[in-house]
Amino acid sequence: MPRTNTRRDTKPWPSDRELVDEIIGGSREHFDMLYECYFPRVYRFALKRLRDPGEAEDVAQDVFMTLLKALPSYQGQSSLLVWIFGITRNTVNRRFRRPRPRLEPLEEGGALDIAGSEAPADRSVEARRMLGRCEEIIEMELSPLQRRIFHLKHLRRQPIRSIAEVLGKSEDAVKANLYRMRRAIADGTPGLDHLVRS
Repeated sequence: MPRTNTRRDTKPWPSDRELVDEIIGGSREHFDMLYECYFPRVYRFALKRLRDPGEAEDVAQDVFMTLLKALPSYQGQSSLLVWIFGITRNTVNRRFRRPRPRLEPLEEGGALDIAGSEAPADRSVEARRMLGRCEEIIEMELSPLQRRIFHLKHLRRQPIRSIAEVLGKSEDAVKANLYRMRRAIADGTPGLDHLVRS
């Protein structure tokens, strides 16, 4: 059943297929519609499962990064909402499977027995190259506002609500800027995901 997008205007909400086709065709307006409609639902789902606002924000951002890459494979055999929640469930489940660091007491010289685990030289070189490219993108391609948001979120580890209050922006505006930043960094550094996850 078609919905009406009452927040912006009285245009009828497109069907799932139309929305996906427009986004694949490069329509920023249609992507914003998708983001505004589904991001809060994805975030609430992740928060309910993970019980950590920071983790839930990260999951929601990851879901939309994955979604943007996966949209061309959407076949329409289920609703877009069901399809997005499938991606969300998989992303949340990966968080649960992530190995947690073991904390052990450093007593009686035990710290001396810990073996070093340096990455192979080629991975170190590749990581430095990727890091340099990320720094270039942050400096050259992000707006001053986006750089400020990046600093608060990723360097000072502030939650989105605090960032919004500090900058006098809505939480949705902060989330949208975080998404665009991650997309710019991911697009500008092919292979970054593989390097980080491997």
